[in-house]
Amino acid sequence: MKLANLLFSTHAKIDVLRTIYFAGDGISGRKISLLGEINPRSCQLALQELEALNIVYKNGNRRKHSFFLNREHPLYRELLEPIFEGERRLYREVASKIKGSLSSRQNDSLVSIWSFVGKDKEEKGVGIILLFGMDISPRELASVERRIAEEIRGLLKTPVRVKAFTLKDIKEDVGFRQFVKGAIIRVLFGERPEDIARDLGITRGPLHYFLSKSLYVS
Repeated sequence: MKLANLLFSTHAKIDVLRTIYFAGDGISGRKISLLGEINPRSCQLALQELEALNIVYKNGNRRKHSFFLNREHPLYRELLEPIFEGERRLYREVASKIKGSLSSRQNDSLVSIWSFVGKDKEEKGVGIILLFGMDISPRELASVERRIAEEIRGLLKTPVRVKAFTLKDIKEDVGFRQFVKGAIIRVLFGERPEDIARDLGITRGPLHYFLSKSLYVS
């Protein structure tokens, strides 16, 4: 009996489960597809399979419903929760490693640590974004990027790309969207992109749309 295969036999099922786990119960299928970066049809099929297992259930009417994890299910208790809590601990370890590598002044200026998964074939691996206040020079940012990339590659044993931005860079979109290329941001530490957009007065346009969705995983 391959119990783990029931939950983790496809990327879509893993991404659906992860998204509900970190985003919280009561999330729509459309939002699961968006935050999990899952093709809508694949998301629908994965949800149907997970519903058949009774690990996921939905509430609502035919036209509008939300999905929940069945936390009483033995597969949730023995397989799903330990794996995603392990993932959460690793996210926190990454954030802690980064903060431990920064100077006290840099930590005082640190606003957020975000991650994402690269979409391009040439840029597969983990992307890390460090967001600072306005008082970090470009030369210092480049030095931080090199040091943090080396630290996180050593920790995760996987390709890592690191880019440091200031709030001004975000507001003016100085290479920010180009670096992330539409991937969903996962918040490891600090403020969410949604809050950054509001604080910077970004209320419309492509940058606002991009910053208006993220997944808090730490």
